[in-house]
Order: sequence, then structure tokens, then C-alpha cells
Amino acid sequence: MRQLFMALACGLSSAVVWAADLSVTVLDRHGKPLADAVVLVDSAVQGARPATLLEATITQEKLRFVPAVTVVGLGAKVNFSNLDGWDHHVILGLMGAGGVFLDPGQNTQFRLPALKGAKAPAVESKQLSQPGAYLLGCHIHGSMRGHIYVADTPWARLVGEDGKALLQSVPEGPARIRIWHPDQLVDGAPVTVQVQAAGSAISVPTQISPARKKRPAGDPYFGG
Repeated sequence: MRQLFMALACGLSSAVVWAADLSVTVLDRHGKPLADAVVLVDSAVQGARPATLLEATITQEKLRFVPAVTVVGLGAKVNFSNLDGWDHHVILGLMGAGGVFLDPGQNTQFRLPALKGAKAPAVESKQLSQPGAYLLGCHIHGSMRGHIYVADTPWARLVGEDGKALLQSVPEGPARIRIWHPDQLVDGAPVTVQVQAAGSAISVPTQISPARKKRPAGDPYFGG
């Protein structure tokens, strides 16, 4: 498939290439909008590439990682800060199938002290240079879960609650769409699309059933 994808792209390399917007709607296995999905678009068509996000901040707040899913580019610096009045850990590692750490022995772990008075919150930064999904956890509060996706393409977006993402400045021509979600069991097959100069819109069905969020034990902020 990749050889065919490259061949189609090369056939357009000598022509004028226009950039367009690509609107993607991600659907769960029941045909409903799938929140928290990451949309990744690959294009081998020559042309300018948008800048990737190379710095992001994730806070530990009210027994949660905020935001729950963060999308960054290769080599991005991610800043972690604790805004709670109690200590937290950060466990950071590549995520394997089934929502677990791929290799716990390779995880990065550090402690972030509680926020106290008017002092600035504790902050620690990590640079992520390996693409893929990362899982976040906390030794002290086992219910805390978060995710980072380090994208290997400049066209990467987190969908909204409506399951929609807008990828801008995608070259006209053949492209493929990949979907990642924290609750997926296996990687889905990429979807091929032909990006039109006037813009394109596509709905991508998946077999993903989002896990029902449960109230973590002792979490008075759940649902707030």
C-alpha cells in the first residue's frame, strides 16, 4: 500500500500543488462521534509542511491530568505541573495494547510536590523524541490516567467532543488518515482519501468503544 501511495504522490510532484483543509469526523463502533481521538494525516505530495507543536503543558489538577489527551510533534518538550494541595507522581512511558505500559522498566518517573500557598507550582519537563502513544499515571493516586501522542506527521489533531478535527494546509492529492484513541484495542487500518483543492470532508468509522468513565475512589471532583 505504501508503494502505491508514494507512486500516486510522485505523479503529482511536477504539477502545481494546492493546499487545502481536510475535515475529519471520527465515529465509534455505534456510529456516534468519538471524543478524545487523535487524527493523523500522511501525505507524500511535495510541498510546504505546517509547523508542529513542540511544547505543551500538562497539569495535575483535582486528581486528573489536564488535558486528558495531548498531541505534540517529535522532540517536543512537555511540562508537568502539580496544582493540587497534595503530592503526585508522574509515571510516563510508551503505551502498549490494552491500555498498559509497553515496558514498565523503561518508564520515566518523578514526584511533584503539592502546591503550597502563594509559591509557584512544582514543574518538571521531559523531551519526547519517540513517536507513538504515551501513558501517564500516578503511584499515589492509581485512578489518574492521561495520554500523550507524539505524532510523526505535521498533520495531527485531537478531535473535539463532536468527534471533528480540521487539518489545515494538506496538499491536494492522495493522503491517508490514521486514527488513534486511548481505548482502542488494536490499530485500525489507515483510510485513503483524495484531498481536493477546494477542501474535503470525510467521516471515518471505527470499531472503538469508548470506556465509560467511572468515579475514581475519593474523587469529589468527578464530573465537575
